[in-house]
Amino acid sequence: MISSRLVMEVVPELARGEAFIVVKDVSVGRGRPTRSYEIAPALQEVERSRPESIVSLTLGPLIKHLLSCPDIQESDSIVEVAVGKSEQAVGYKQPPTRKKSNRLSVSNRLLLAVLMCHADDLGVVRRVGMPMLKQLTGLDEAKLKPRLRRLVRLGFIRSSVAGVTSSIFAEVKVSTTYFLNLNHPQLRLEEDCCASIVLHEYGVGRRETVSAAAPAVALRLFQALREPVFEVLYLKLARYVSHLLSHHWNELRLPERSWEFAPLKNMISADFNRPQGDFATGLAIGEADWWEVIDHFHWFVVERAAKIKSRLEGTVLGDFKDSRMEVIPSPDRDDGSRITTLLLRRGPVPTASCLVIRDARSGFCEPFNRETQLAADERYQFGLQTNSKSG
Repeated sequence: MISSRLVMEVVPELARGEAFIVVKDVSVGRGRPTRSYEIAPALQEVERSRPESIVSLTLGPLIKHLLSCPDIQESDSIVEVAVGKSEQAVGYKQPPTRKKSNRLSVSNRLLLAVLMCHADDLGVVRRVGMPMLKQLTGLDEAKLKPRLRRLVRLGFIRSSVAGVTSSIFAEVKVSTTYFLNLNHPQLRLEEDCCASIVLHEYGVGRRETVSAAAPAVALRLFQALREPVFEVLYLKLARYVSHLLSHHWNELRLPERSWEFAPLKNMISADFNRPQGDFATGLAIGEADWWEVIDHFHWFVVERAAKIKSRLEGTVLGDFKDSRMEVIPSPDRDDGSRITTLLLRRGPVPTASCLVIRDARSGFCEPFNRETQLAADERYQFGLQTNSKSG
């Protein structure tokens, strides 16, 4: 956290002319008076006049609760830890114990609030790298990493996809993507903030899925990619699927290879670096082959989105048009099945915020009022929560 020395150095600058903060002395009887600090009126007015985004309106109550409520609990049972053994205690009727609070620490609440400030309405945080988190929280990387892992273990962060540096992407350096759990019971919502739909169907893992019917040049590309880079690539493909489901529901249909959706192809092309010359370094493909790879990405995304649409329409009675959707990561399975998990702003069934659709052939749909009704193992399998014990 920020040191007291640094605070002592910067407070006079911030308080000069009451430009940023107002310092007041509060008399408490004898001794040195206590000081209180308030945001300067001019700065408050600037904040009030700033146009609020839809995201801040959506997550504003969650952020306010997170910062103002001191009783947010951790989801594990850390109540108290005894120090020393009872037989070693001399002169005490009861051996001393060190009690550890079960409350979520202030620094962890601040970190979670910062992530929420940069999340979209389904809790997805993009383009927030470690340098920005260090700047916004006052924590260094050595302190941030264990706190992020703890928020994952406690279920406040569903999962994350680690950022990478790779010449294949237009950004070159891609930040870690975080998927926040806006439905966490400690956020004290009367109902889930967003709905979830899980498709449990027959299928294969991510690499096999995206490689199916791929041309040889695309297969060479996939084989050349390190696993972390492939995970980011697959996350981008999932985001395109989410875009089609959210904004082009009525246009989606199972395509022929010749069918083309130009805006999607332009979106995909803009996210990747086109190789220059023959067999660009590390890509195993040349410039002339690049559009064949883009065509495969386009075809894969449209087919995947169309199959999800067909599956939902064939199983769930509800209107999905104009419903914001986000495909989130779920672990690969080794039993010949595949999980696809979607978050939605509103669920198709009013009384159920979580639907689990099992087995493509039988189309069995199981409704749950809230995510917490799912067993922990199922939440791990469906990507709704990360199992900290795995790996």
